[in-house]
Amino acid sequence: MKAAEETELVEGATGQMMARSAQVDHDFIRRAVELADLDAVRVSIYQMTGASDIADLPVAKDLTREQRETLIDKAVEWLKNHASAEMPAEPSLDKLRELMTVATHKEMSDLEFEARRDLPGFRDYPFAAEWEGEKPEIPEGFKVAIIGSGPSGIAAAVQCKVLGIPYVVLERQAGAGGTWIINRYPEIRVDTPSITYEFSFEKRYPWKEHFGRGDQVREYLDHVSRKYGVRDNTRFCSDLKKATFDEGRNLWTLEFETPEGKDTLEANVVITACGTFANAKLPDFEGMESFKGQIVHPSRWPQDLDLTGKRVALIGNGSTGVQMLGALAKKAAHVYAVQRTPQWISPREKYGAPMEPEISWLVDNLPGYWNWWRYMATAALFDIHSIQIPDPDWQAKGGKINQANDQLRDFLTGYIKQETGGDQELIDQLVPDYAPFSRRPVVDNGFYRALTRDNVDLVTGGIARLCPDGIVMEDGRTLDVDVIISATGFEVVKYLLPARYIGREGKDLHEVWDSGDGPRAYRSMMMPGFPNMFMVYGPNSQPLSGGTGLPAWYMVWASFAGQCMMKMLQEGKQRVEVKNTPFEDYNVALDREASNLVQLTKEGGVERNYYVNRQHNRLQVNAPWESPDFHRLCTVVDWDDLELS
Repeated sequence: MKAAEETELVEGATGQMMARSAQVDHDFIRRAVELADLDAVRVSIYQMTGASDIADLPVAKDLTREQRETLIDKAVEWLKNHASAEMPAEPSLDKLRELMTVATHKEMSDLEFEARRDLPGFRDYPFAAEWEGEKPEIPEGFKVAIIGSGPSGIAAAVQCKVLGIPYVVLERQAGAGGTWIINRYPEIRVDTPSITYEFSFEKRYPWKEHFGRGDQVREYLDHVSRKYGVRDNTRFCSDLKKATFDEGRNLWTLEFETPEGKDTLEANVVITACGTFANAKLPDFEGMESFKGQIVHPSRWPQDLDLTGKRVALIGNGSTGVQMLGALAKKAAHVYAVQRTPQWISPREKYGAPMEPEISWLVDNLPGYWNWWRYMATAALFDIHSIQIPDPDWQAKGGKINQANDQLRDFLTGYIKQETGGDQELIDQLVPDYAPFSRRPVVDNGFYRALTRDNVDLVTGGIARLCPDGIVMEDGRTLDVDVIISATGFEVVKYLLPARYIGREGKDLHEVWDSGDGPRAYRSMMMPGFPNMFMVYGPNSQPLSGGTGLPAWYMVWASFAGQCMMKMLQEGKQRVEVKNTPFEDYNVALDREASNLVQLTKEGGVERNYYVNRQHNRLQVNAPWESPDFHRLCTVVDWDDLELS
C-alpha cells in the first residue's frame, strides 16, 4: 500500500474507528509500533495476552536491541491477527495495580495507587464523583451556577451532568475555551502532550499534532462542550459582575452583563472556574502615551496584524514569548527579544510534529494503547517533587540544590550551548542563575535558534520607559521599533476578578484576601464565610509535583464540589461551608510545607517568580505537597472540617 493511500485510509476512519488490521499491511503496522511509546505497547499487549515474557521486559529506555526487536515483533504479530477498535473494560483493582506496576516496573504505595488509578482512563468518567446507592430526588429549582466555560468550567459542568444536578454556565466570551479563546497569537499551542491535555472521559480523541495548536485545542473544547451538553447549558457573552449570598434563603444572586443589558439569576451553589490565566497583565510603562507605534498583548492579538517588514520588540521570554519568537522573526525586518530574566527552556520530543497516521491507527486498534500511552506520558512526572527540595548534604559538598536538580541544570545548560552554536556571548546571557523547576518550565519552540538569526537581537536588562520611536532601556540604549509585543503574562494573584463575591455578613471576598496576605483557600477550593461556593483552580491549587495533566485535576476539584453537593442533597441540607479553624490549620500546614521548597529561596529565583506572592513572600499558585498527598486532600472530604446546615 502506498503512503498516500494509507494516510487517506486512516484519515477516513476519523470518528469511526477502523475495524480490523487486515485493512493495512505488515509494514504499516510495524511502523506504527516503532513510532509508539513502547512501554504503552508492552503493557497493552500484556493486558491483552497475559504473556509474562512481555511483562518482564525492561522499560523502553533500558531495552537492549534484541529485546526491543522481540517486543516489536510480538506486538506486530498480535496486531495482524487481533487488532480491534474495542475499548477494554476497567480491570479489577488488583489487576489494574499490577498493570500499573508492569508499566513502570516500580512498586507504589496505596496512596500513590489511589491517586493514579484513574490516569489510564478506563472508567466512563474518571476522577468524577458518582452516586453510590439510590440517588435522592433533586429539589425543584435546585441549580448550580458555574462561572467560566474554559477547561475547568467544562469539567465542573460534566461533574454536574454525571450527578444529574441542573446547572448553568456563565461565560463572558462568545464560545467555550477560556484562555484558549482569548489567546490567538502565532504558534500558540499546549506545552504538554495533547493526550495529557484532554479529559479522560472523552476517549481516543483524534489529535492532529502531538502538542495541539491553539485552534485544535479550541476545536477540542468546543467538541466536548457540545457532546456532553455543556454548550446547551451555557449563557455566552454573560460577564459576571457580582455574586451575593442571601443568608435567609441560602441562595446566591448573580448579576451579570450581556449584549442586551444587565441580567440576574439565582443559584444554590456557585462553582468559580475562571482559571489562573483570566486577567492579562497589561503593559504599564512610563511614556506609553508617547509611543507612535502599536502595543500588543498576546491575549489581545489583532487578527489583521501584519509584521512584514516591521521592527518589533518582544518583551518577555516566558512560555508565550518563547513560542512566538521564531514566527515573528520570519515576518519582521528585525526583532529585539527583550529579556529581563533568563529562563530554563527545555526541548520536548515531537513538539510541533503532526500526529503520524500510524499512531492514530494504533490508538484506534490496539486495545489499551490509548490508556497506557496517557499513563506513561505522565509517569515521568511522578518523582519530580524531589527535584525541588534542597539537599543540605549535597550543598555542603558544593552542589547548588540537589543531585538531580544540578544534573538537570547541566543538561539544560548543554542544550543552550548546542542550540546557540556555542556563541559564548549569547550563552552567558541565557543561562539562569536559579534552579530548574523553581519557576514554570518553558518548552523550546526554536527560541534559542531564532536568537542566532541575523535579524534578531537579544536585549537584556530592564525597561526604563517608552519614547515616541520605541523603548529606552535602563542602561540608556534605545530600541527603535514599530510594534511592541508585551508578552508579560497574567495577573495570577487576581483570582476571580473582576467579579466581586459577597458572602455572609456582607463580606467581600477580595477585601478579606486583601486584609490578609493575599488569596487563600481551604484545599484550594473553599473559604469560610462563603457558603455553597467552590473554586476550581483556586489559590495554591497547581500541583508542583505534577503526576498528571491539568484537565484531570479540574475533574478532581470538581469532584470535591460534587461530593459536597451530594451530601447536601442526601441529608436535605441547604448550606455547606468550611469552618474557620480547619481553614487556618490547612494554610499553616501549607506554608510549612512550602518552606521546604526551592521556590522560596534565592536559588529558586524568588525575586521574580509568578509562583510566589512577592508582596507577602509566600507560595501563591502551587500546592506544595507531593501529588498523591494533594490528591487525597482534594478527593477525601473530611466532613468534620465542614459545617452543613
